[in-house]
Amino acid sequence: MRLVAVAAIGLLALTGCGKKGRHSSGSGGFVSGGGGDAPLSTPSGLPTDLPTDLPSGIPSYTPSYTPSYTPSPSYSYSTAPSYDTDARNDISASGCDYNESTSSLEYTLTVNNNETQSMRFSISIVWNDNADQGLLGSDYQSVTVAPGSSQTVKATSYRTLYKATTFTCKVQSAYKFAN
Repeated sequence: MRLVAVAAIGLLALTGCGKKGRHSSGSGGFVSGGGGDAPLSTPSGLPTDLPTDLPSGIPSYTPSYTPSYTPSPSYSYSTAPSYDTDARNDISASGCDYNESTSSLEYTLTVNNNETQSMRFSISIVWNDNADQGLLGSDYQSVTVAPGSSQTVKATSYRTLYKATTFTCKVQSAYKFAN
């Protein structure tokens, strides 16, 4: 019942039957002040002494301090190395042998640094069986050598040999880099 009453009031508001002068009986409906069609009057209580000579445009501003900044690069360009990175000619080797007491293949390397700066050498060593050229062992050594100096390094690969075997030792690769 209440829902029907709300719907009826909403229908009256939408159709305008509640406005004064449109409803024949004058009873019911909505009563509006002044019929709702008259223009609104000026509200009272507002200030009347507002300025009428307002400036036009946007004021300009010139800062008294202009910051200046000149960035300086914090990096430098490096040139390509002036040395050959292949270090096989900087290594002399000796003592290609098998140590029965430690069951290890051994090879002694002398690394020479003829450069004017300290160099890091990365060296890969292999031991190959002469009979079938099969790999018996390998080792990797990394050594840093001061400029104009040399350093001796012993490469070792642990392997038990059960029969007489002839083998060769070889520096497979050797590279040097500025340290």
